[in-house]
Amino acid sequence: MKRGARIGLDFDNTIVIYDEVFAELGQQAGLLPPGFAGNKDQARAYIRALADGETKWTRLQAGVYGPGILKARMAPGFLAFIEACRAQGCSLAIVSHKTEFAAAEPNGTNLRDAARRWILANGLAGTETAPLHLDNIYFESTRAAKVARIAALHCDCFIDDLEEVFEETGFPSATDRHLIKLGATDLPTGPFTPWRGWADLQRGLFGGG
Repeated sequence: MKRGARIGLDFDNTIVIYDEVFAELGQQAGLLPPGFAGNKDQARAYIRALADGETKWTRLQAGVYGPGILKARMAPGFLAFIEACRAQGCSLAIVSHKTEFAAAEPNGTNLRDAARRWILANGLAGTETAPLHLDNIYFESTRAAKVARIAALHCDCFIDDLEEVFEETGFPSATDRHLIKLGATDLPTGPFTPWRGWADLQRGLFGGG
């Protein structure tokens, strides 16, 4: 990665990890069995198998991505990655596909405001020494708009957890595509370079042991 590169970052399930929040709120709502310790994907599969499971899942998502977000943790290795970016003079921007309100709760918590609160609470923005500026955080209403924003920012690379983003029509050909699948055993193939975590990605982009 060249010095001073422009690096774009996805947010949900890339920087912020919700596994424990889904497990906790799902159990509180009676949607998951006591002691459930699975990840988000496992929680989704379990709840979707219930009667009217899709509706129950979307309501749980509204709670997790809204008021529950402050319980979510930062992805392991992310802080070290952004420090490596800063050492290389790279600029950082978050570009996320996130509507203002959940479809299940159109009058509920503003999801974008909740995400900004998490970013501030975790020290990623809001101070002179923080690695991100609030005006470099973009929330878009559709995946197509997200891709258009990545193109408009002229990102040298973009990091996401969803293959579909890199397969979207209009994804800029000049932007390197890095797929991060935290802790994955088998990595997918496609028009991207896959990684199992932020530490692996950091070594891939910047070298080091």
